Amino acid sequence: MMTLPELDIDPYRPALVRMVAETSWLAHPDTVKTIARAVFPTVRARNGHTRGAQIDDGQREGMYDDNTTPRWALLWAHGIPITRHPSSRTFAHVWEGADDISSYNHLANIVMVPEPFAGLTDRKGPLTSYLRWHAWSVYSWKPAHAATPDKPDDFDSITWRYLPKIDDPMGFIRSRVTALNNGRIRTLRPIMERLGML
Repeated sequence: MMTLPELDIDPYRPALVRMVAETSWLAHPDTVKTIARAVFPTVRARNGHTRGAQIDDGQREGMYDDNTTPRWALLWAHGIPITRHPSSRTFAHVWEGADDISSYNHLANIVMVPEPFAGLTDRKGPLTSYLRWHAWSVYSWKPAHAATPDKPDDFDSITWRYLPKIDDPMGFIRSRVTALNNGRIRTLRPIMERLGML
């Protein structure tokens, strides 16, 4: 029986990392510092949970989501008001932990990547260690459950792109949550009010 041949991308890793980093967008460091917490109290809907449903586990208060709120968090924190998914982009998490309400929507944990490169940021993708070291070294952040990352050897040769900062990112986010009336927002708004996030 034939097996799949091994795929060794190590010789291409530096070029791949540079290409993805230079075509992706990260949160502006000043914006991450200003907000300094998860933007929305949400976690990924899985294990039988319905997206848009309120979390009712006795330990957390929030909403189950389908990766929409991380997209909103990154875009709205930089003054981009759209709610739809922008074409040819995907929003990836730097660290695993879709059940961690304090990191799922933390700006230091979200990157907007061109769709064809999405797999390069997955769990053990070639860009993952670079993104994790970037979050640690630039934002001074990692999830509480994560070990301190190691610096990749050629990290300093990478050029990162940041979304432009705005003066009051949380004010802009609050204005979007107040103005919109879709199902997610109707569930999220009262939760955020109770938590003092609005």
